[in-house]
Amino acid sequence: MTATPERGSASLEFIFASVALLVPLVALTVTTSQIASATFAATTAARHGVRALTRAESTTDGWERVRAITSLAIDDHGLTDTTSRWELECSRRNCLQRGTLVSLTVHLDVPVRFVPALPGIDLASRVTVTRTATARVSLVSVNN
Repeated sequence: MTATPERGSASLEFIFASVALLVPLVALTVTTSQIASATFAATTAARHGVRALTRAESTTDGWERVRAITSLAIDDHGLTDTTSRWELECSRRNCLQRGTLVSLTVHLDVPVRFVPALPGIDLASRVTVTRTATARVSLVSVNN
């Protein structure tokens, strides 16, 4: 038997294996972090938005407050390219009447990054996060 000199390929194999495992792990971590941030932002927007809506003097004023609060929540959580929409449910015809229960549902569509476009595989490029909050219009409200 003859001894063959080592060529040092183990370190090169380790580098390639590390990159092949580390890149998907980082992509998964970033995606999970964005979805968690969207969850926190939607919760904040729903909770504070419904409170602001029930204390507004008009529905138009209330919706402006909800838009502003949602925008602040999205910005505070560092979400870019996120779209939002809202749904409002009231226990009475007039949403701002004293004692009315108001439910605000906030939907945030968050883009999913690092998802490859593979032929024949249709993966969602966005994840929708939905949160709902309910509040009662105060009995001492300025509204009727």
